[in-house]
Amino acid sequence: MLKLDNETKRRKLPNHIQEGLEPFSTYQIKSMIAVFTFLMLDLLIIMPLLFPVIKPVLYVTLPLMAFVSVWALWLLIRKPEKTEMESLLFLGCLGIVGSFCYFVLAMKYNYMVGITSPFFYIFMFFVYLIINYLFVRNELKKYSSLERKPRKKTPAWHYTMATIAPAAGYISIQYIMDIFSSLIVLSFMSIVFWGLSATYSFLLARAFHKYFFIKKNIHLVVFADKQLNQKYKIKKEGFKFEQGTSK
Repeated sequence: MLKLDNETKRRKLPNHIQEGLEPFSTYQIKSMIAVFTFLMLDLLIIMPLLFPVIKPVLYVTLPLMAFVSVWALWLLIRKPEKTEMESLLFLGCLGIVGSFCYFVLAMKYNYMVGITSPFFYIFMFFVYLIINYLFVRNELKKYSSLERKPRKKTPAWHYTMATIAPAAGYISIQYIMDIFSSLIVLSFMSIVFWGLSATYSFLLARAFHKYFFIKKNIHLVVFADKQLNQKYKIKKEGFKFEQGTSK
């Protein structure tokens, strides 16, 4: 991960590096936490998990979901200016939990289709790990160089579609279950859950990279909390003083 010199001026950094050093907006972070925790995870996943009941699936998913839900509530009742770094760490952990739970749910539906070979599930788990690795590698590669890149602004509708498309696909399938055979429905649902798992894999890669990139280059970060800005400014000036005296 790129480590920037203490003498580096933030305003001279390329746009993509400046973006990587910005915590998520305090105006949006609570809605992000609420949507990705309670809507896209808890609400969408609970019924497919519970019906039909497969106990091992519940044992490995429900405790994780309960953990992130309690953590999310704790963040939502606090001031976002006081939780900028914790919120990044939370979203990374939420990405792990959401990605894993939807992967397990996809495997549950494969089992319901009639696939019982252990080798299939071992292979699928390795595929799942590779997908997560590719997301993480992409984030590392994106912020690995100070070379200036043309700024591409993602249209707002892309974010909207990324949020509602998985949920829309999940809801739509409920209306076509009576039209197609159960085998086709279960297979399609498995694909939908893979898509949701990938969505959370992207979230974990993005949030964790921001968290560790910011921690590594904390002297260049501008927080909404002025006290934090002052704290790291003093640390930076103290570091410069120590370097000067050592010479």
